[in-house]
Amino acid sequence: MSRRDQPTGPARDTIGTVTYTTPKGTAVGDPGLGLFDVLGRAPRDPGRVALVHEDRRLTFGDLAALGADVGEVVRRHRLERRVVGVPAERGPAFVARLLGLWGAGAVPAILGDWGRERVRGALAATGAAAVFAPSSAPAAGLEPLDASGNGGGHVGDDVSHVLFTSGTTGRPKGIVVGRAAFAAACAAFFEELPMDESDRVAFLSRPGHDPSLRELIAPWVTGATLFVPGPRAAADPRLAADWLAAHSITVLQGAPVLLQLMAGASPRPVQSLRLVCSVGARLTAAALRATARFAPRATVVNCYGASETPQVVCMYRVPPGQRVAGEDPVPIGRALGHATIRIVPEPGVSGGANLEGRLQVESSACALGYTGGAALLTTDQDGRRWYDTGDVVRLLPDGDLCFLRRADRQVQVNGTRVELDEIEGAAALVPGVAGSVATFVEDGAGVGTVRLTVVRTPGAAVDGEEIRAVLRDRLDPAVLPSSIEVRDSPQDSAPDSAPDSGRNGARDGGLGEARDGGLGGDQADAWGDEPAEDQAGKLWAVLDESARSVLGRTGIDPDGGFFETGFTSMSLMRFVSEVSIRLGREISPVLVFRYPTLRAFADHLRETLDDDLA
Repeated sequence: MSRRDQPTGPARDTIGTVTYTTPKGTAVGDPGLGLFDVLGRAPRDPGRVALVHEDRRLTFGDLAALGADVGEVVRRHRLERRVVGVPAERGPAFVARLLGLWGAGAVPAILGDWGRERVRGALAATGAAAVFAPSSAPAAGLEPLDASGNGGGHVGDDVSHVLFTSGTTGRPKGIVVGRAAFAAACAAFFEELPMDESDRVAFLSRPGHDPSLRELIAPWVTGATLFVPGPRAAADPRLAADWLAAHSITVLQGAPVLLQLMAGASPRPVQSLRLVCSVGARLTAAALRATARFAPRATVVNCYGASETPQVVCMYRVPPGQRVAGEDPVPIGRALGHATIRIVPEPGVSGGANLEGRLQVESSACALGYTGGAALLTTDQDGRRWYDTGDVVRLLPDGDLCFLRRADRQVQVNGTRVELDEIEGAAALVPGVAGSVATFVEDGAGVGTVRLTVVRTPGAAVDGEEIRAVLRDRLDPAVLPSSIEVRDSPQDSAPDSAPDSGRNGARDGGLGEARDGGLGGDQADAWGDEPAEDQAGKLWAVLDESARSVLGRTGIDPDGGFFETGFTSMSLMRFVSEVSIRLGREISPVLVFRYPTLRAFADHLRETLDDDLA
């Protein structure tokens, strides 16, 4: 254990809050603008390979030239200090556009793979002056936006980029990330987990999410080479595991679900991996054990942070060969050197060993704010400003922290963050919807799924497919509900039975029971005492309905491979989770690789459930 890993004694302040800070380490360059100077100038050997995309190898000089072309377009359109929308794509164009915008002094607003309305809302929230088209040459496809519609005003020199998360109104909420906080966080990350020119970093995180930005800048900060998988390898954990081994990848970041999927899909461990970071969601003990088997020579690091922080603020390391946790929760470790954090206990709770409370991060390690003026920081009685993460954590006797639960309705759906209120708010925009309740269920493997229960207004004929179409256009695809149940509104209008008002302004419609945590409608256990033929029919109906609900379409080939049929790793996990909920049985996501078609999966489950009931 290095000196920086040693715990420091918590110091109690005047309001009964414990502030917990790790010692400061040596900074990697100037934490203010130095990192961005590196990104803008690419001072490393221009002939060295910086990025490998499928069969294409780009040097530092190649990417610098592409970034310069983007910068020239920015200056030609006078976009310095203005926000420019950039579609987040896994490829050289995305990298070059970020480099070019940063180098020219513009501010990228990073857009996900969203529907038209969500993209439009994101651009409007930032006042973007222009937006790049997806899948074009880096310097091509720039579309100026109508200033009367989106403003296009200037932003300060201290802004790095804008990321988007959930908003309770059904619209995306922009997080304005400052240069100083982003640079300091990146410097601290690479100080704690050093890399060099021998490292081969996988660009496997979802583009535009915080972890992908660390992967993207790693070559310029450390000299490592960035490897970018093709779309098939990125979408299919079987191919992703083979791709990691074929390219001798040494550094990998991934959501816990993806790490489990690759471990389950790969018949052999990937011996080249020396560092694996679990990011974006709660790391379960099961996922940690699977990752340790998948990467037996790697240090596994549980990384904790948020877009508001704006990167990792806590780490917990598990060296290779160390006995891993047998049960949850897996610690999130200790704060990095750039961050000061504290635990705020609930009123009336004393401090001391095993202290529990809300985790807060001091302002110097936080984003500048939200678009639209929503408050990000609060000021305490001593004048210090803090970001309240909404996460309830426990301080362990050895100085590590562990995550316990959320204090609100924000959830992580397999690495993607969403507020359940946003899903309800989007559903309220559908004509004929009187009220809705979104609930989140997570299985023992850490795979989460959202279910939506909707009540129609009297006489309305809206159905689940219409609701899903609206949600698809307004939500991140990763958080679309795996199932939508539509109920008819009660016809009686007696005053004592009138529904209460819901959070999103729509009538609750009699969903109080579901809002209190129940899933509503037909609940598991779906497997009962029926004859074998009826059980088989019910099982097939559950699988077919779950697949159609997750994919949003019919006509799924029961004998086609899951990935060939249109599933991605994330949608497949939502499918397995939905089936688990409907059947009332814990189903391992790894089974979809052993039984890779709907029919084979059904046959296996039928035999397994028969054995359970025998």
